[in-house]
Amino acid sequence: MKTVSLKNTWLKALAVGAVGCVLAASSASAAVIWNLNPNNLHGPIGSSSFTFTSQGANITARGYTNVGGQYQAAELFFKNRPPDGGAMEVGLGLANSPHNELNAGTPPPNFIQLDLRSILSQGFTNGMIAVSSLQNGEGFQLFGSNMMGVLGTAIGGPFTGLAFDNQFVAIPSFGTFQFISVVAATGNVLPSRFMATPIPEMATLMPIIGLLVAVGATSLLRRRRAAQNAAAV
Repeated sequence: MKTVSLKNTWLKALAVGAVGCVLAASSASAAVIWNLNPNNLHGPIGSSSFTFTSQGANITARGYTNVGGQYQAAELFFKNRPPDGGAMEVGLGLANSPHNELNAGTPPPNFIQLDLRSILSQGFTNGMIAVSSLQNGEGFQLFGSNMMGVLGTAIGGPFTGLAFDNQFVAIPSFGTFQFISVVAATGNVLPSRFMATPIPEMATLMPIIGLLVAVGATSLLRRRRAAQNAAAV
């Protein structure tokens, strides 16, 4: 009886350990958020590109402006101003544009492009983006491309008004395009956050698999021994 009790205790410990590892893996694969003005600064960045790091994963933002019908690199700007018209005014804009934001026009006079190649190569999924400075009547649109600096194809939006201000919206067909760009559909807008979900690393999954195999194997042996003992009686 004592031996059986010890086996039961060991099985329970393995099961608890497996559950703990599953929970750890679930936590490890929780969504990662990149704040596009992480230090709440206000001023020019001094470069047309900036790499944001969150939980060890990188995305790079680049600014572009339309000059004579062609898009050229434009200096980025960290904007941080009090709320206006109920909309948040913190995010990533351009140094030499009205209100230091993205502005509407046909074709778009400027845009900010996110380079997602690094996180896509790591298997990130479920990409989402948030844009601020969306007063009533102002909106943004998403474009996808597989070439740096090329605006590409319209894939989402327009998303218009306060209901979308600094709120995450899903990027359609995420993973199809290596570069995602934000343009102003109406008014002036300000990209503020980006989010995506990593896949659990194999190093995290292996302990789970091992524990589950151990639990299953021990349970099977226990049932066989019980059957053998019953047959012997």
